[in-house]
Amino acid sequence: MFVGMARTTVRIASPIDFNLRSTVRSHGWSDLPPFDTDRSGDTLTIRLAKTSATVTRSGPGLVAVLESSGRIAAAERRAAVATIRSCLRLDLDLSGFWELCRGDPDLAWARRRRAGRLLRSPTAWADALMILATTNCSWALTRRILATLAQRWGENGALPTRERLARVSADELRRHGRLGYRAPYLAALARGPDLEALRTDPAPTDELCRRLLALPGFGPYAAGSMLRLLGRFEHLALDSWVTKAWEQKFPRRKATETAISRRLARYGAYRGLAFWLLVTEDWYGREVWRI
Repeated sequence: MFVGMARTTVRIASPIDFNLRSTVRSHGWSDLPPFDTDRSGDTLTIRLAKTSATVTRSGPGLVAVLESSGRIAAAERRAAVATIRSCLRLDLDLSGFWELCRGDPDLAWARRRRAGRLLRSPTAWADALMILATTNCSWALTRRILATLAQRWGENGALPTRERLARVSADELRRHGRLGYRAPYLAALARGPDLEALRTDPAPTDELCRRLLALPGFGPYAAGSMLRLLGRFEHLALDSWVTKAWEQKFPRRKATETAISRRLARYGAYRGLAFWLLVTEDWYGREVWRI
């Protein structure tokens, strides 16, 4: 929180089928920097380098309260609104997916709750950093890693930019960033190509997947997770957590990629999204989202 901060309120139009709570609860990003939320998941705070935006539902649209240590110029307001729209995926059309859910007893709830928009970071770089911080570790460790990166090298609670981390050595990341074996991967990722163009790249999904698999520290899980945040839902992004969740939800069904793909064949290019919603259904009905 800033001392003597400037504050302004902006209204943001949203699609009639947008559900803020479902987007906040779509995965764990709302529990990690640069995000924060309340116990219900009905608000979302996004920390940018110089501005914080707290978003709530208001009538048919959204209201964002912008706070900054200095005057909030019109250009800064416009940039914040564009970032909010991108993070919440307000321009993503999922009507075709929800129509497929209508006839599936296991996923009809997703259509009712308008679940499927996955919260993403202000930049593709931040998404890649966050995904790398979730690989082969507990959620508690992921939270510590990202909190440390934001506090030590970020600004205003936001994650550090790619340019900032490119000046940090792998040894320093290992010693001070709690990254362990991931340190050289993150250092190399920061010095690698700008990832932002991936969000608008029209290349086929398999081509994007090949590029993601070439990134330092990125295997099938990381590449598949990143594809989901790019709005590409063909891949299942299997890891031990989702496989176990599938087995618990469907104990009589095999948890192999072939068996899961067969069950979700009707969803075509949405099968990865359908899979994710099946294994996370209970998140959407929790009374308390964050403690």
